[in-house]
Amino acid sequence: MLTRGHLIGQIIDDLAGIAAQARQRGRLHLFDIHTHVEDFAREVLNRALGLGLSNLNQEHSNNPGLDLGDAAAGWAFQVTADKSGAKVRETLDNIGDQQRAKYPNIRILVIGEKQGSYTFTGEPYATFGFTPEMVWDFNDVCGRIMSLPIDALVDLAGYVSRETRRVRIELEIPDEDGKFPTSIDNLIEALPRPQLSNAAKMEVYFDSEETPFEREETAKSIAELSARLAALPRLTREVFKFLVERRDERSAGFHDEFRISDPKLRRIYHGDDLDGDLALLQEARLLSANEPDNYGEPGYWQIHFPGSGYNFHLIFIEYVTDLGLDLRKPLVTLDFSDF
Repeated sequence: MLTRGHLIGQIIDDLAGIAAQARQRGRLHLFDIHTHVEDFAREVLNRALGLGLSNLNQEHSNNPGLDLGDAAAGWAFQVTADKSGAKVRETLDNIGDQQRAKYPNIRILVIGEKQGSYTFTGEPYATFGFTPEMVWDFNDVCGRIMSLPIDALVDLAGYVSRETRRVRIELEIPDEDGKFPTSIDNLIEALPRPQLSNAAKMEVYFDSEETPFEREETAKSIAELSARLAALPRLTREVFKFLVERRDERSAGFHDEFRISDPKLRRIYHGDDLDGDLALLQEARLLSANEPDNYGEPGYWQIHFPGSGYNFHLIFIEYVTDLGLDLRKPLVTLDFSDF
């Protein structure tokens, strides 16, 4: 069971992580705040204070004064990464009489850490009755969640936990090349680099076995097989290798192509999203489905190698088997240098 102390500690830790990242941006004078960060601050404040703040910038783009407002409650916030007194003054200077009357409770929320102290004398501070206590950071927000009911703490902790990663990504600092630490590039599987073969090694082997061999056709089939596999994710290529390795003893089709029973496949394969991999292999023309017949024959998958017209699939497997090669090398890493 989650305790109040655990939930409050989780919220404080998550917000402290965000504040630390914002402080680093501030040291580099990077004070721009992404809309998602403003929306995050709005949701945290709404949950912590029981407000109904909305994003005022959606009404007036880049509102120079206030970012968030709840007219019914009379509360409004400027959300900024700039902790300076100059930023406070600039904000108040840009708030007109109408907004001041509409929002008697105005606060500056610093995403990061506010200054140790502020001195506000004269105008515009006197008009607003603005004091240093009205500049907040996440520490001030955390101080106001201590008395929240447990259900409200659960809601706030869940929201902050879900959104922390995205907010911290928005606050990341690019390197000198403009690249961010978190990038979609880190989430994309690299394209394979096939290593093809002219089938010279296969020719030497089959000549020694006095077996007829079409080197030119075989080289073309290797290139075509590599091209079809290269378009697939690595895990899907792993599935193709598995299908070939665990194929049925029976063959299928006019060219005696390999096959594997669908019930057998689903009994022995326990990976995720098998149907997705099978669909990709069909799209790559490496697999086709055959439905159960009316005589009790179960459905099966027919495995297609290029060059089946001159039995490339049989030659390929014979060569691999006789030399004890691992199918992972050609069918997954796409290295055909042994061929």
